[in-house]
Amino acid sequence: MKKKALLLGCLMMALALTGCAGSGESTTYIMSDVQEGDHPTAIACDRFAEMVYKETNGRINIEVYHGDTLGSEVEQMKQVTVGGIDFARVSGPLSSYEEKMKVFQSLYLFETEDKMWEALNGPVGEELLNSPNFLKNNVVGLCWFSGGSRNYYNNQKEITSPADLAGLKLRVNTDPMIKQVEMNNGTPLNIAYNDIYSSIKGGVIDGAENNWPSYMSTGHYEVAKYITLDKHSCIPEMIIASKSALDGMSQEDQEIVKRCAKEISEWQIEAFHEYDEEAIEKAKEAGCVVTELTDDQMKAFREQGQQINQEVNGQFSDMMHQLTGE
Repeated sequence: MKKKALLLGCLMMALALTGCAGSGESTTYIMSDVQEGDHPTAIACDRFAEMVYKETNGRINIEVYHGDTLGSEVEQMKQVTVGGIDFARVSGPLSSYEEKMKVFQSLYLFETEDKMWEALNGPVGEELLNSPNFLKNNVVGLCWFSGGSRNYYNNQKEITSPADLAGLKLRVNTDPMIKQVEMNNGTPLNIAYNDIYSSIKGGVIDGAENNWPSYMSTGHYEVAKYITLDKHSCIPEMIIASKSALDGMSQEDQEIVKRCAKEISEWQIEAFHEYDEEAIEKAKEAGCVVTELTDDQMKAFREQGQQINQEVNGQFSDMMHQLTGE
């Protein structure tokens, strides 16, 4: 009840304060991000707000609410579509409004994360940011954020080949990953993110998969010591804006907001990469077994991933080719 009351209060405040930014007066907008603390995404959102405030000489004041203060990512994006929240940093819910975003759930799609950024910083990335399906839902994509590379981890054994997934109960939540675990005689289970730690500790599951910030910040490394750097997926994130909020700004301020978003995107991507490097060292110091795969071992994962992508995500073949150039 407290969360709902706080959410309602924040949204009422946003509606009361949002007005015409062209008058020279300060206008306050609400931004949400489910990450918090020293997570590079949380820091980037705060920096974005600071940049916009400075560049507009205080005309645009963005208040950032972290964690689940304004609800889950799904709830936050829904509020953007109705103008209840003005800006948000989101990931998973994007595919509910633009199905093509599911292509990033494909396995081993890019050889490196740099390859993904080459594609997203080009015409294909701009096309997705400006998707008509977003626009018709009052959503404008401002920039891309890194969601990092995702890896398998567990408390039973080292994974050096797809066959090593056999016998493991793993928390996974996309169709390609479910297929991969199943075809290697493992058991896929879709457990709520906040329940992963207790489920591993209690023996309900043996492990899960995620990026480095999630593995470390949630304490999963404490109960699942084996992590394999297979980098099976890189799912990018976005800063999105409510179209109605942008339309209420002067053209000058709209351009400033968009420029600041592009600039903070570059910072966040680099900060995420640095976080990953530091996290790997911290995990090793904590006694985790960090498995870096050889070229031959990665080849086995990639070949299986290509097969799964055609079976599960075949409808996105054209988009895969556009992104990878293959």
